Amino acid sequence: MEITGQPKTAIQIPCCLCGTLITPNPANQCGTCLAQQFDLKSILQRGPSGGDLTIYQCRQCRRYQHTDSYFCHHDPESPSLLALCLKNIPALTSNHAHRSHGLSCLTLVDSMWIWTEPHSMRLKVRLTIRADVGESNRSVTVQQRVPIEFHVQWKQCVDCNREFTNRTWHAVVQLRQKRRDESKKALLLLESAIARNAEAFASYLSSVYPMKIKTAQKLVSEDRRNNTANVKTTTVCDMVPLNRYDLIVCDKRAAKDGCGPGRLNGRMCLVEKVSSTLQLVDASPSRTNLQDCFADLYPEKYWKGEKHFRIVFSEKRLVRFVVMDVELCHGGSGGNNEYEYDDGDDFHKNGNGKYALADVEVARESDLGVSEETFHCITHLGNLLEIGDVVLGYDLVSAVLAGADEWSMKNAFNSNFNVPDIVLVKKVKGGGAGSSSQQETAETEKMEKKEKSKSSSSKRREKRKQKQEKKMKDLADTLERMGFTGKEHSDESDQDEWNVEENNNDDGDLENDLKLASEYGAVVEGNLGGDYE
Repeated sequence: MEITGQPKTAIQIPCCLCGTLITPNPANQCGTCLAQQFDLKSILQRGPSGGDLTIYQCRQCRRYQHTDSYFCHHDPESPSLLALCLKNIPALTSNHAHRSHGLSCLTLVDSMWIWTEPHSMRLKVRLTIRADVGESNRSVTVQQRVPIEFHVQWKQCVDCNREFTNRTWHAVVQLRQKRRDESKKALLLLESAIARNAEAFASYLSSVYPMKIKTAQKLVSEDRRNNTANVKTTTVCDMVPLNRYDLIVCDKRAAKDGCGPGRLNGRMCLVEKVSSTLQLVDASPSRTNLQDCFADLYPEKYWKGEKHFRIVFSEKRLVRFVVMDVELCHGGSGGNNEYEYDDGDDFHKNGNGKYALADVEVARESDLGVSEETFHCITHLGNLLEIGDVVLGYDLVSAVLAGADEWSMKNAFNSNFNVPDIVLVKKVKGGGAGSSSQQETAETEKMEKKEKSKSSSSKRREKRKQKQEKKMKDLADTLERMGFTGKEHSDESDQDEWNVEENNNDDGDLENDLKLASEYGAVVEGNLGGDYE
């Protein structure tokens, strides 16, 4: 035990406990008496929970644990292993409470290894510790060498645990879509899609919905002798957060970043079709050319300029309108008129040939009988609408947007774009004119399908019955040809016909001859009277 503090002088005083002459110090005690009162070894040897100090090592790879997920290899009695052991002594940490033991500060001065048997599962370290004993103004600094022992225990690391675990999967595909509202339409569309191969599954998803695919690989284990490896693959699919029938704004600044949707840049668009790409249609089309109203947005362009595409309304904001009048832009009124557009083949292959530009007058279904307010708009659904049909659309007249959103929308449009009052989206099936007949037709088709959809046992019974009826019919035809049933049947029929004809003749005679009728009545009364007698 060494005592450091006040400098040595020629004056010596006796220890207050044992009487040994010592240099004066604030405790007035010798080193032996101080060592008996303050045992630094018991303080340093205590683990986090009051037990022994423990170091964890992986049995397979022989790496030591630093954190819960990080294991590192250290050579025996190396400085890095010594640093790891010192970090696992709670008494040397700054937040450890020493004042309960009468110590105000513990300082590590030196550390060294003590040799131990490699298979003993023990690690021994000799530490030189300097401690301040007593109060801060009257403390005594004590320096002592303390042997510390660590117990080494086995703990499987994360990598070895992954290697020796019987895994039930080799790849993970994460499907994400970030939307401000709680719409799960796209996720429900792809939720039932399951595949064993991650790459094929991700490729299938990209063909159903536009998305960005990222793949990461992680080495689980490897065999360098056989040049084989076990690799875990993680595929992340980020879906484009746009659904069908969403009303979006394509910022005019998207063209500068090389991510604009072509002719629809700087306009309000409607998502008409969703597949591997997004098909957009102009919300306020012109009356000249239908092909200029459509454009394709590829997922690469969207992710390149995601900030330039913003959702204005989703499908939840659709309002029901009633069609009051329809007039095709190229002449003719009514929705049944077909107009052939001289457009490219790709335009018709995409299914856009069924559309036609038309001026439509609509009114809110909720305003019928209450208000006479109507709205005029240009839509691409000209060939699909008739007077009296019910159509869904977005009402931009009564919609309320935040001030910042409205300001950003106006700055995103081109100078030649006018925000429409109404944007028609789709026709309601079974609504409007002729809805009752369409419903009856649908019910009839449903009943026919239900009759057709029979079980296999009922189909067998029906076939057996038809075969029996055919057999009986053939037998009856054979007997008729042989003369066993045809003559008798013909005689009976001839007799019945003669009786009917005779009765008719008698009735005619009675009506013409009154005398004969009276005699016939007397005869009938006589017969009845004789029967009663």
